[in-house]
Amino acid sequence: MRHLEPFPLSTLGGWIVAVLFLAGVGIAFLSFKNQVARLSLEVARAEKDLSQWKKRNMRVQVGIARASSAVELERRIAAWRLGLVKTSELEVVRMEEGKRSDALADTTKRERPLP
Repeated sequence: MRHLEPFPLSTLGGWIVAVLFLAGVGIAFLSFKNQVARLSLEVARAEKDLSQWKKRNMRVQVGIARASSAVELERRIAAWRLGLVKTSELEVVRMEEGKRSDALADTTKRERPLP
């Protein structure tokens, strides 16, 4: 009975399953390889954009530093003829966050009238 079939169907079925499995593994490998290549291009593009943004950020920071320098501000005040003058050190009150000076503490400690 065994030799009646010219080629056993079970062997043929096994080979078909093996070939389909290997084809599936090959297609999955190529798909993953293409995905890795695409993602590496995206990462390279993102890194290039990041370096460009860092350069732009540095240029903007330099521009801000120049525009906010004391010399530049004095030049603009003179050019715009605003009539602003420098304050003396005695006219400047410096406050630390979370601390109150005695003068401010006295003005805020008002007693509430009793009802």
